[in-house]
Amino acid sequence: MSLLRRGSDLFFVLLAFVAPASAQVPTGTLTGTVVDPSGGAIQGAAVEALDATTRALVAMTTTNGDGVYTLVAPAGAYDVRVRVTGFADGQRPWRSVIGETMRADMTLAIAELAERTSVTATVPQPRPSDLSVESTGLPTGVTVITYEELERTNVERDIANVVRRVPGVMPHNLNQGDTGNAIHMRGFLSSTHGADAAVYIDGIPQNVPSAAINHGMNDMSWLTPEMIERIEVIKGPFSALYGDQNRSGAINIITRSSARNSVAGTLGSYGNRHGSAVLSGTRGSMQGLVIADLFRNGGYRANADQTRNNFFAKGSMVQGGSRLALRTVYQDADWDAPGFLILDRVVNGSILPRERDPLVPPLWGKGHRSSVVFTRTPAKGETGLHVSAAFEDYARTRALGATQNDLNVQDDDRRILQARAVENVIFGGMAAVSVGAELRRDRGDAIHHRWIGTTTPGPNYTFNQDLNLLTYGAFAQGQIKPARYLKVLGGARVDWFDYDIANRKLPAASAKYTQSVVTPRAGVVVTPVKAIDVFANIGHGFRSPNQSEISPSGAVGSLGAPGGRPFPDLKVPKVKSYDFGVTATASTRWRISLAKYHTLNENEIVQVAPFVFDSVGNTSRDGWEVESNVVATNELSMYGSYGRITKATINNPLPNTAFLLSVPEHVAKGGAAYTTSVAAGRLMLNADAFYISGIPYFAGTPLLSLRYANAYARYDVRGTYEVRNVQFTLFGVFQPSDFISEVAVGSAAGLTYDPRPSVEAGMSVRYLF
Repeated sequence: MSLLRRGSDLFFVLLAFVAPASAQVPTGTLTGTVVDPSGGAIQGAAVEALDATTRALVAMTTTNGDGVYTLVAPAGAYDVRVRVTGFADGQRPWRSVIGETMRADMTLAIAELAERTSVTATVPQPRPSDLSVESTGLPTGVTVITYEELERTNVERDIANVVRRVPGVMPHNLNQGDTGNAIHMRGFLSSTHGADAAVYIDGIPQNVPSAAINHGMNDMSWLTPEMIERIEVIKGPFSALYGDQNRSGAINIITRSSARNSVAGTLGSYGNRHGSAVLSGTRGSMQGLVIADLFRNGGYRANADQTRNNFFAKGSMVQGGSRLALRTVYQDADWDAPGFLILDRVVNGSILPRERDPLVPPLWGKGHRSSVVFTRTPAKGETGLHVSAAFEDYARTRALGATQNDLNVQDDDRRILQARAVENVIFGGMAAVSVGAELRRDRGDAIHHRWIGTTTPGPNYTFNQDLNLLTYGAFAQGQIKPARYLKVLGGARVDWFDYDIANRKLPAASAKYTQSVVTPRAGVVVTPVKAIDVFANIGHGFRSPNQSEISPSGAVGSLGAPGGRPFPDLKVPKVKSYDFGVTATASTRWRISLAKYHTLNENEIVQVAPFVFDSVGNTSRDGWEVESNVVATNELSMYGSYGRITKATINNPLPNTAFLLSVPEHVAKGGAAYTTSVAAGRLMLNADAFYISGIPYFAGTPLLSLRYANAYARYDVRGTYEVRNVQFTLFGVFQPSDFISEVAVGSAAGLTYDPRPSVEAGMSVRYLF
């Protein structure tokens, strides 16, 4: 713990330099003691200050060994809530006054059965018709995930699983190492490394443009559930606040500033070992949070070992009307990759499912990243100025099979500077506006190198690019509610690209690229009756051009070869999407929604063979989704969703090429959360089911033989027993479908896939203090 405490102290020192030493901190203080009915001190109780109007969490602390707490918050009205397992929640109002310290002692009663068995998950209350600058005010499908829900989710090695329950969203991991976190929605399943959806964390984009592994890949493998405060999933390109890769939608993640101290350990199938430590504290108006996370996995298949070490530290403080935060992240990862197997060879028994791909050498990868992020947000609520600035050193290397003996090694090595500012304003109850700008500069290399054997870099490359990528944009989004039954929203972005690409393989193809793109949006919400919202949208998104599109490198060859030419006039590929939907909220316990959409995507890049990506031209998608959430009782909540892709086509396929996109026609999800009292503790049970089918693929030479992959099913179960300060968890993942995984890729030899075990299970213990 001494290392964690030193990390927390370091952030308090850094924050002291960020804030002027002479400035007055306009906060008030509440202190007191939390005891049980006998007068005994309660240690480890969470004490939270919730904004009395918005119910947003503004400040948090925990009681020490003597039951004493000290809570610091900006001036304003709050509800102070005290929570700890085995006791009924305590609550009292508090008006924080600048410079004043108030005292409030609390006695917590022993929890009655109903209080200890309340389900944490409830039907989301925000509606599309609400006037708000938050994502939930958009006239489209938006899902908000809280930390309490993440605690009840099987995440483990792939952080993309945090959105697994979201209707219409498909996370998947191909078990090939930390090469991107794939999160797809609305029929975008063509890239397995997380492009197609824009992902922002604390206002900082996570997609990596012109990456050697895959253009636009989303790499958030440094993140763990303990670091997350809230996730917002926005379906469709209908928010102007998100830029590059906002085509199928956007995901906005906010990290935590404080948490309960804990240590946890997990043991699972196939060498799964996972340990984490969380240390959080307050000092005056400052909060500190340090998280260390170590992950080891032996893998179900041969050559599938994985090691990942993540470190996260964040300090925050309130000054004036601002909350200032500084966080740093460090990650180091190594992995071996088993590759894909040809389905027909597994079916006929010529290769076993647990073997690695015998047609290529053993595959591997490694990566590291370190970043520093500064944020400024309003001390209370969402209105006001939001600022994010970041520097990151990012490197990732991945070895793929070139032949049975040789490797192709992909290298991304870059330094990234980013900044973003958004001003949110609400004008009474009539209108709301968000205006902002963002800037990003990537400087480094994207290299695809042919090796001779497995240890010797050879003279030939697929590409070798020196990248200097500058992008900047401005955006505005507003909404007006002239009547109770009507809300209108409009917005637009303008993004500029100023690229300087030095092509070391074909110097004549080096390029200076200067282009811009405008992406407007518009939407409307009509509320014919109190419980029903009808919405419609039209929106444009875009992806940045890839370095290999602007400066092609031709066939595999040596550096400095003659020939080649750049394409500096290449237009920025856009997406245009329409949707129409209805949301009905019959009560606080039940909600159902239905949406239908159409999307036209320009110059789409898809996976055309294992580890091979190429443009297939313009594509179209049509589909619809329905979802329902029910809180049946205080103990039981349930959800269900079904989505169908009625069309996913390549509009003008080249002769002798595929004409359908390899996306599932049917996606169904359902699950339940149940909480009950057992002895002196609380038992929390979760069960989830996922099903996809109707996945087309093409095989043969040329790729003209249309086939369909087997249906895929996955079942997750999780049970946690919490007694006082200890949580015991058992979890399992069941994948009973034969000869299929969540994503399979067609090839000349037939379907290729990554076999998965039918059962994975584990247990964890977490101690809170």
